[in-house]
Amino acid sequence: MPKNIFQRPQPIKRSSNVPRHGAPLPMSRLEARRVAQPKTDKEAPPLPALETLLGKTPQS
Repeated sequence: MPKNIFQRPQPIKRSSNVPRHGAPLPMSRLEARRVAQPKTDKEAPPLPALETLLGKTPQS
């Protein structure tokens, strides 16, 4: 609703580009840029063995 009660609301622009039922919504341009640029400068260190983390020896 417009702030001025005498002002007419903006007309709604209708287009045929409507996602159909069950179709995934397209990503916005900002989200597409974030996904397209993976961070390769920082490599994650490998995780230590589970036994080392738990402080136990494996029982066989």
